[in-house]
Amino acid sequence: MKYIKGLYVSLVLMLIVILVNTTIFDDEYSGIAMFVCLGIFIMGTAFFINTKQLKN
Repeated sequence: MKYIKGLYVSLVLMLIVILVNTTIFDDEYSGIAMFVCLGIFIMGTAFFINTKQLKN
């Protein structure tokens, strides 16, 4: 269950980055926002894989 919460947190962080980029920065930093989302996705995936391996 812990890895599901980690994936959910990474999803929320990605959505916050996109929301801030769209509303506050008016899509001026879309490349940087996409890069940050990619980093959050990779870290969330690594967290998921690490937790699944420790569970087995």
